[in-house]
Amino acid sequence: MKPFVRVSICQLFIMLYISRMVVNATYSSFGSNTNHLYYGFVAALLALPATALMVLPVYGAFVTSNGRTITDNGYDVFKKYGAVIAVVYGLYFLWVLINTLSRFNIMVTKVLNPSASVLVLSVAVVAASMYGAYKGIEALGRASTIIFVFIAIALIILFCTLLPKADALNFVPVSADNTGEIIDIILNMLAINSCIPAMAILLPFAKGDCKKGIGIWVAGVYISTAVITAIIIAVMGDYLKTQIFPVYAVTAIASLGVAERLDGLFLGVWTAGMFVKVSLFIYLLSACVKRVFGEVISRWSVLICGVVVFVSSTVISMTDGMFDLLNNNSIMLVFTMLTAVVIPIILIVANKITNR
Repeated sequence: MKPFVRVSICQLFIMLYISRMVVNATYSSFGSNTNHLYYGFVAALLALPATALMVLPVYGAFVTSNGRTITDNGYDVFKKYGAVIAVVYGLYFLWVLINTLSRFNIMVTKVLNPSASVLVLSVAVVAASMYGAYKGIEALGRASTIIFVFIAIALIILFCTLLPKADALNFVPVSADNTGEIIDIILNMLAINSCIPAMAILLPFAKGDCKKGIGIWVAGVYISTAVITAIIIAVMGDYLKTQIFPVYAVTAIASLGVAERLDGLFLGVWTAGMFVKVSLFIYLLSACVKRVFGEVISRWSVLICGVVVFVSSTVISMTDGMFDLLNNNSIMLVFTMLTAVVIPIILIVANKITNR
């Protein structure tokens, strides 16, 4: 892959911001305990500097390789054995895609519309996302900018309608006894940082100040998470104990004029965000496939990746045991740390030795 400038830094990090917020919107483990959700608010503020440190190896590999993608850098340093790095990143992006689509299927069929067909939903989402990935990073960057504007407007509307319903008495104080839970939540937040390995492929395709973009992205993600979490706990209180997906639940409480529920607004922006994330990660997966197999498969890589993602996510969303394995926090954390920290550090060391 020979990257050239296709998107601005602003467009790149808008795509990555939307991709991360899609994960937050479907995150459900906080819903079982109100105190746990409040710890999530504290954990988000503490995870911010941890994530900033976590990005450094990817940025370092990008700089020391003179702006190469992580897969190209792997081939530069390790020659034909660089294919191992491309395969690892490809498997990681596949893991993220299956996880994202499985959550989408489960949320729609178990919360929004139990009679909906998982098969039809998956076909629709994957087909649209395959088209987005096929159009390329430049088209995705333009589409993401427009979608981001609508998401920002929707969030402002939701906040304005929910703030009058907030009650400070719903907050629960945090003590030293809660340290273990807070650490667990921080580790979970780091585990779902799939956008950091994505940067290892995408940074060479963008023009602008990468350091500034990374800083704004990290701050934006965690400040948004903390604010959204605080509003959810302030509005819903103990009612959260009965909710599987608290972000969706709080939108059902919001109202504006004659519109007694704004969950439709949430569904609209969430679906648009899903399109951005799945399209982007299919693009990343296909890039890894093309890097391993070359031009032989380049024309069909998006189609092949889309079909694999569709089949895998549909089967897993129907199998509880497989879905639990897919969402195992320990496995996710190891996989994310491998692609975000370990491999980039190895390449930084190799680049410095090679450049001597």
